[in-house]
Amino acid sequence: MAAEKIDANRGDLFEAFFAAAVAARFVKRAKERSAKTLPRVTASDVNTVLREMMKDGYKKNVNDVGSAVIDTVTVSVSIPKKASDFLKVRTNWGKVSDLRDGAVKFANSHSRLNAQARGLSINNREDEIKVTAAGTEDQKGTKADVKVEVHSPMHPDRKFRNVDYSLKVTGGEQFHQVSGLGFDKFDNIFSEMGINVGASKKAYDKKLNDFFDVEVYTKKYASRQDAQNTGGGDNLKASARVVYNKAKEILEEGLNAEGETDVKRKFADYIIYGLSRNVRTELVKFAGSGRVKTRVADRAFRNVLIGQRFAVEMKKTGDPKIEIYLADENGKKMKGKEYFIMQIRYKLEVASGTSGGKKVYKFYPRHYLEAQAGMFSI
Repeated sequence: MAAEKIDANRGDLFEAFFAAAVAARFVKRAKERSAKTLPRVTASDVNTVLREMMKDGYKKNVNDVGSAVIDTVTVSVSIPKKASDFLKVRTNWGKVSDLRDGAVKFANSHSRLNAQARGLSINNREDEIKVTAAGTEDQKGTKADVKVEVHSPMHPDRKFRNVDYSLKVTGGEQFHQVSGLGFDKFDNIFSEMGINVGASKKAYDKKLNDFFDVEVYTKKYASRQDAQNTGGGDNLKASARVVYNKAKEILEEGLNAEGETDVKRKFADYIIYGLSRNVRTELVKFAGSGRVKTRVADRAFRNVLIGQRFAVEMKKTGDPKIEIYLADENGKKMKGKEYFIMQIRYKLEVASGTSGGKKVYKFYPRHYLEAQAGMFSI
């Protein structure tokens, strides 16, 4: 069943439900020190946390098992206004119950989260457990959407393994983008993964300028239709395809080869950096119908990527798009969405802006790197 149309981004909403479910996991504790499993988190538990989160923030004091020692669990949320306004209306929650169900399933099934929650509930130490849905905060150096940070006032020098979670929903798989006109943008997106597309620059420039003056691409237009009528957009896409084809050739040769290659190493490094900014990050993909998939972006995952063979395809029509699939031991593409690893996609927008007090439009290309289902199952 298709998700109900709503005026809020589902990825932003998932952040809030996820943060609430993780907090509920730390609150709903073991009943006995010897208990190996924790009581199950329910949708009602998540609703309780979320309700307080969306008012003034959530704070709960909970005792360690069989002890007078008290831990404090807090949750703060920084999500876009549309998502925040949506969640402040309790009747809206039923429209996205699948997101809450996915968050609940994660809280009950994730072994590391449950082990951490159990350990903090029986250690007879005062702990402060801070959960933050940080989607709109300044996040230089991290790709986290939700963070879990633990601090012990009794042992201020003690270091805890804090956890960063990067969340993905269908339609929100993007983990990096480069925007703007100019060949340097192609150079940027591909050179970061070790691909030198410089050999295509001459052909790119020729195709770009054979029929259009540069002004066509940089000019500000009175309407989107005026911009589209120039034909400049179609020529920008055709020119971009020249560069994407070159990148595809290099990727195909290096990623489809047997054994470790320089292209594979740089590709793997770039994936890990794009997903995590090299901070150990757990990726959580909402896969629909209350299902979630997880993947830790770390050195072990890097080694998995380097050890595989991949098939690389280029879409022949439409916007330029490179698709990367897992290949078998003979280098043949494996069929099925669970083997679709990622894509590099060029999208040309006619973006709006203001000039001299008037609304204007101009061509604005973007390059997207997007994780696909196979990234979570490889």
